[in-house]
Amino acid sequence: MKRTFHPGEFSWEGVQTAGYKATGERDGAGFRGVTRHVISGANGEPSQFQLRYFEVEPGGYTRLERHEHIHSVTVIRGKGYAVVGDTVHPIENFDHIYVGPMTLHQFVNTGDTPFGFLCIVDAQRDRAQPATPDEVARLERNAPTAGKTRV
Repeated sequence: MKRTFHPGEFSWEGVQTAGYKATGERDGAGFRGVTRHVISGANGEPSQFQLRYFEVEPGGYTRLERHEHIHSVTVIRGKGYAVVGDTVHPIENFDHIYVGPMTLHQFVNTGDTPFGFLCIVDAQRDRAQPATPDEVARLERNAPTAGKTRV
């Protein structure tokens, strides 16, 4: 199966916007300005993984959460940073971030253009577990992550 990329809309033929805002969730519910697009692995393909594209608007951010499954993330548009555990990584085009199991993580757009990244995850996976108030407070006391998380 081929998915033709349309650079003008930064989208793939036949791939619908899903998740986050597309499901009726509102900005401010732990995220701001995020859409998800499942490119492969959720359309009947016999696959053990999904390839997803996330786009974060300027000033936007994903949820601060963890999962039992890993994430393999490659930035393909814009710039931002990733909070991964107790570390903050500035990231831009073609940088890669690995997020291990049960590691708190969040992606934040720091630019004035959309921040987009490809994310590979297991096709069958657990649901997100949001950061607890105690974990958020711990990240705020940690020098590298202080002031970096968005909730």
